[in-house]
Amino acid sequence: MKKIYEQLVRQKWQIGFVLGGYDAVLNDAKLNITWIKSPYKDRWFADPFILDVTSDEIILLVEDFPYSTKKGIISKLTISRKTYEIVDRKTILELDTHLSFPNIYRMDDKIYVYPESCHSGKLDIYEYHQHDDSLSFVHTICNDVVWDSCITEYFGKPLLFTARKNDYFLDIYSWDSKERLFTNPQSIEFKSKTARMAGQLFEYNGEIYYPSQNCSMRYGQAVDIRKIKYDNLNHNFDFEFVKEITSTHATLREGLHTLNEYKGIVVVDVIGYEHPVIGKFLHSIVKLIKKL
Repeated sequence: MKKIYEQLVRQKWQIGFVLGGYDAVLNDAKLNITWIKSPYKDRWFADPFILDVTSDEIILLVEDFPYSTKKGIISKLTISRKTYEIVDRKTILELDTHLSFPNIYRMDDKIYVYPESCHSGKLDIYEYHQHDDSLSFVHTICNDVVWDSCITEYFGKPLLFTARKNDYFLDIYSWDSKERLFTNPQSIEFKSKTARMAGQLFEYNGEIYYPSQNCSMRYGQAVDIRKIKYDNLNHNFDFEFVKEITSTHATLREGLHTLNEYKGIVVVDVIGYEHPVIGKFLHSIVKLIKKL
């Protein structure tokens, strides 16, 4: 009975590409999204970051979540630009701990990946090797438990935007070149649960934007876009709300969770119930019973 219930209320994620790129993200009232087609029924994919774009393919790094293990691993997906089907999947990192949010950092013609592994109590960075699709450990870059992190140099020095408390706080770490660690976080409190990173910071028309997870009602319900204003003299950040982005999927309507771009391609993921009507109904009934 328990297994039947779990299958009926099971949620899944799906990845899609925003037609129109950041122009559409910032200016269109409703996003036009092309959804990928997956042949895999035993898992879902989320937290997409774009590794490369060619004339024929879009290559992603994603959280790969098999139902059998219920533990995230990092996989590389190759998507056909003609059919938007997954034509290849390869696991490139699996650890004892759950892995997600495989953010990418490019420096000196090298590619680094620093996936979330909060249950390990630290944040590690790996070098990606294209010739064999492997990741090799480089070093630990933060010794705190952090979620969904983003390295940026938009503000004149390496900073780590992340969360270490809860979804109300954005923590901004500074890079200590001697220790080779991000340390001394500046913690900024938000009035609602909208502080956690939803992808990489991005630049558009000379302005820096910060996508964050709106978890006010539930985890991953939407992505909020804010414009960042930085006071270089006093090292203060100010965030101006721009818009909220929600799922436009036909059935997966519970949330839109991440947003990233590379080479003009914008990728997002959405979440919903595999069985939208009965799944949501049963989940609501069980929640109500637990409150009694």
